[in-house]
Amino acid sequence: MDRESRDMLLETADRFFTERCGRAVVNDVEKGVWPADLWREIEEMGLPLVAVPEDKGGAGGTLADMLALLRLAGSHAVPVPLAETALANLLTAAAGGAPKPGPATLALGNLALNGGRVSGKVERVPFAAVSERFVGVIGGALVVVAAGNAKIDAKPNHAGEPYGTVAFDNAVTEFNGASPVSADRAFELAAVMRAMQMAGAADKVLATAVEYCKQRVQFGRPISTFQAIQHMLAELASCVAATIAAAEAAARDADEGGLVDGGRFSIAAAKSQASEFAQRIAAISHQSMGAMGFTHEHILHHYTRRLWVWRRDFGSETFWGDKIGAAYAKAGPDALWASLSASRYAA
Repeated sequence: MDRESRDMLLETADRFFTERCGRAVVNDVEKGVWPADLWREIEEMGLPLVAVPEDKGGAGGTLADMLALLRLAGSHAVPVPLAETALANLLTAAAGGAPKPGPATLALGNLALNGGRVSGKVERVPFAAVSERFVGVIGGALVVVAAGNAKIDAKPNHAGEPYGTVAFDNAVTEFNGASPVSADRAFELAAVMRAMQMAGAADKVLATAVEYCKQRVQFGRPISTFQAIQHMLAELASCVAATIAAAEAAARDADEGGLVDGGRFSIAAAKSQASEFAQRIAAISHQSMGAMGFTHEHILHHYTRRLWVWRRDFGSETFWGDKIGAAYAKAGPDALWASLSASRYAA
């Protein structure tokens, strides 16, 4: 997808999310209401197929196009599995399968494949309770399992979204094909997906806090003019800028390097960075707005609670920090500076 086409896609999606993903919709999802009309419209726009080749019914976009869309979705707290479905569809198409309509999610974990049947359990699966199929990578095979062939223990996450533990007991697969994307790589792609969503959410948090501080008047003047608030907003802005820069770099490197192994160091660094700053971004923004951001009527908590959840999804800062540290230790002292300056690591 060329730059002009991507800009048109993002502009159209931004208008759509603004009109259709308001506070009431997000709150309803947290109460257990599935927004069927919203999902139908998202599918009609072809958003879950943005990175799927045209010969498989997709828009023919790139990984970078998909990740840019997911950053935008994060800035609107889109309360449906658009990110999970888009990546699941991309992985399915890469393995030679044809993506199907309906919400899907990623079951990436300790699974076993025997004779075309899947066994094992994966915890904290995003949108497990509302997904129609689960996509996973086991060894060199990509598998798709219908929701009816899995046992789902639904448990909403801290943001009220329908997460859950998914168990497969010799489950029959809808699709089982050789995958060019390894299980570890699928996990990396899910991590950069989350990092981009976190970048979008963090950007929205900053804009919301700054606007509030400009409008909130105390002692006859906006609180944004008080030095203590200015220091808080400056720190918040620096955390958000670092999160966005790392995520964008990872998205670029992953796209340029290829679906199979591009941008591995950048992805690890981006998810570690985003996860580490998530708590600080949430804390500063709520502090600058007092109790207002916690109220059900306000939107700030829609983003900060998702940052808390996404911080753990597909590897926390500790997980990815360990990966980076282990890779540098393995490379040895002579390779340390060259690896750092080249921004690459070999796991």
